[in-house]
Amino acid sequence: MATRRKVANGTFDANGTINHPSRDAALDTPVEDQSSSAIVDILQIYLPTFTLIFGGCCSNVYALEALVKLSPGCGSLITFLQFALTSLLTLPSNVSLRDPSSWRRAFLRKRHIPLRAWVIYTALFLTINILNNKAFSYRISVPLHIILRSAGPVTTMLVFYIWSGRRYPPVKIFAVLLLFVGVVVAAVSDAYSKTPEKFNVEITSAEIESSMSKLPLPVPSSEVLREQAPGFVLLAAALLLAAILGVYSDGLYARYGRGAGVTSESLFYSHTLSLPYFAFQTSALSTAFVNLTATSAPLSTSLATGPISKLPSVLSSIPTAIPLLLLNALTQYICINGVNRLSAKSSSLTVSIVLNIRKLASLLLSIWLFGNKLPEGVVVGAALVFLGGGLYAVPSGQKTISAEKKKE
Repeated sequence: MATRRKVANGTFDANGTINHPSRDAALDTPVEDQSSSAIVDILQIYLPTFTLIFGGCCSNVYALEALVKLSPGCGSLITFLQFALTSLLTLPSNVSLRDPSSWRRAFLRKRHIPLRAWVIYTALFLTINILNNKAFSYRISVPLHIILRSAGPVTTMLVFYIWSGRRYPPVKIFAVLLLFVGVVVAAVSDAYSKTPEKFNVEITSAEIESSMSKLPLPVPSSEVLREQAPGFVLLAAALLLAAILGVYSDGLYARYGRGAGVTSESLFYSHTLSLPYFAFQTSALSTAFVNLTATSAPLSTSLATGPISKLPSVLSSIPTAIPLLLLNALTQYICINGVNRLSAKSSSLTVSIVLNIRKLASLLLSIWLFGNKLPEGVVVGAALVFLGGGLYAVPSGQKTISAEKKKE
């Protein structure tokens, strides 16, 4: 009778054959089934996250543009409501009432990252959000805002080079140059399109020779550029601070780890620690709210031609701006929650690619829903920006080559 004894990862027969049940079963499984299983696993991991990012962020753009069209100066009010709602929704996961020792930490859970680190993180995060939303007060449209904020890799590359002396391959440098040129083209073209005369100034030489015809010459309007210049400066400062925040965040995550607990903690502390700032802005916030609701039609008027034409009398008199503010704050929470989840699961390269695609989708949505007709120059600038962003996200292969040489 043939004997059989067990060995690691299989059985050893008397004829000298080692059987691997798990390996044999894997070989018997069709390749299509393995591929299908892998696809299902990937979808289960990433589909909810992508739904949060694209659903939340794109919906947020709709609510944001609707509010900005009603009152361009409501940026601080929008920021406050976003921060307040996110703090409220992330509070339960960061509070512990059952832990006897939690009262020493104001009933907060034990932190993965020290509080002093979150204070620095919050100062940068809050400033970036305020600058971005404040830019709308200077005739910066939502489509242009999206395009300009897509130039993040420009400042990121600059900050990483100065901070750590990081060298970049020629492809990424070329991509950043495309981004920079695209942003400049889009900004100037947008300013050009907003002048009533479209910068067409008729220059005549009557004083020299009366027989010469009129010469149309496109000249930038100093008035429009003066109005938009502070907005451009605010967005540039926000991009620079965002790059610095990226460097700081990388250091925190490298030291303390990156997981679901850290991302939840990041959302909670970065928004909650920002709320005291708004306590000194109560007058400005109340003024912004009054101005916004004064220019907003009641819900009964806004929904008169829609599927919900009849509302209870209590709701019909509510200004349309109020549900838009709530929608904006809620979709912002969904958006950043998705981005933080993706950051916890994926590399920065994947995050960069997904966010670039999301910004392009937001831009197209803004054009489609609000009938924004982008001037040709802005379209060219946007194409250069997204092309540069795509090239920046493409792996250069330089690290792989150097790693292979080390192995050899």
